[in-house]
Amino acid sequence: MPGAPGQCDAGGKASFTDVPANADYAQVVPWAVENKITSGTGGGNFSPAATCTRGQIVTFLYRAMGQ
Repeated sequence: MPGAPGQCDAGGKASFTDVPANADYAQVVPWAVENKITSGTGGGNFSPAATCTRGQIVTFLYRAMGQ
């Protein structure tokens, strides 16, 4: 998939206070933000340990498909 993580460098840094630079997902978060798939949970947080709702998952997939 064009623009998928690992296929391109996100270039920027998403600045979330709860995403450690050494986390396995740290490079994918800026990609998701830059591609408007997510914007975090508010207040400078990404909430990586939170459970996603079905609605959030559908929204992520919809946005990832370019809709």
